Amino acid sequence: MVKPSEEPGKRQDGKTLKKPSNELACQALFLHAANEGRGSTLFGVNWKETLNRILPFVEDVPFPWLYLEFPLAGDPFLDGCALYGEVAPGTRFRSEAAAGTERMIDWFAQVSAQYNAISFGFELDAGNDASAPAAVHFQHHSHIRLAQEFCDALGEPAAGQLYMKLAACMPEGWAPAFFGMFRGRPGSPLRVCGYLNRDERQRSAEDPSRLEEVFRQVGFRAYDDRMLRQIKILLAMTPERADFQFDIYPDKRIGDTFAIDICLGLKQSRLQKTSFVNGPCADVMKQLEAWGAADDRWHLVAGTCLTRALPVTDEDDREKAYALTVCPKWVKARWRGGVLQKAKLYCEAKAGIIHGGEGEKQDEPQRAL
Repeated sequence: MVKPSEEPGKRQDGKTLKKPSNELACQALFLHAANEGRGSTLFGVNWKETLNRILPFVEDVPFPWLYLEFPLAGDPFLDGCALYGEVAPGTRFRSEAAAGTERMIDWFAQVSAQYNAISFGFELDAGNDASAPAAVHFQHHSHIRLAQEFCDALGEPAAGQLYMKLAACMPEGWAPAFFGMFRGRPGSPLRVCGYLNRDERQRSAEDPSRLEEVFRQVGFRAYDDRMLRQIKILLAMTPERADFQFDIYPDKRIGDTFAIDICLGLKQSRLQKTSFVNGPCADVMKQLEAWGAADDRWHLVAGTCLTRALPVTDEDDREKAYALTVCPKWVKARWRGGVLQKAKLYCEAKAGIIHGGEGEKQDEPQRAL
């Protein structure tokens, strides 16, 4: 494992190294995020176990979008997520947690060549045994018919039918775009998510009755006036965009959990750090802290920010710039039975060759759980 002070791509003699392996880059990203004492405070003492679990999911594939997911209050822990926009046919992950997904992976390898902006992924829960089936994620955007095909390929056709049922009930402006499925947990819900466009977000932020109208149409009843006010305040504070989340159970019940994810929206490390001091990110964090959904650990989040380009040589011995980035990307506010729960923050971590000076051109997927 690399040390926090080491930089993939450079040797002590200053000569350029080969492009680092995905495993080395993944380790470097995690170690940077956990450096300077952040690991134990933000991620808990066992955060390296999550790193070890996620390493098999970066081997022999284009470097995925990684998410480091951790609570902003309560006992610290670190969940991990790996999302893929493309994989080669026959790809297999060297982890027991991926067992049973082989047919789905082959299906995705075929359809991803035909459709833009779709992705699938694995969610690794620190609270589960390492061999337990990983939750899976699928983002279809406008290609909603692929949702049923994805579930069929997983051997879970009933989950696809549930998803399509809820999708047909959603109001205008609340179309689902992705979902998460807890494999190996009978009776668990399907987590249905979508993006709020600017007009719908503004409408919901200005008029709480709009939220009530949406909840009634969907069949969600676990809310009260305080919850509606809190959602309204957060949507009004959202720097860039937001998404929503409902649960639907196998018996077609809508669960008592609702969540919104607020995109923190900044890509440059300097701007991210500033925003967590006296900008929009700090405003959101202070509001969550005032409600008891976060504590003062959020002040450490700015330190996870990383934007670095390193000189490397590629497989053809040509010199390239290799980017390592860590970006606090989303914060989740979740209500259960109308009561605001502990907030969770999602740091996006990415590595790869910079192409044309603009980085890799691929639409960013979203994590669901």
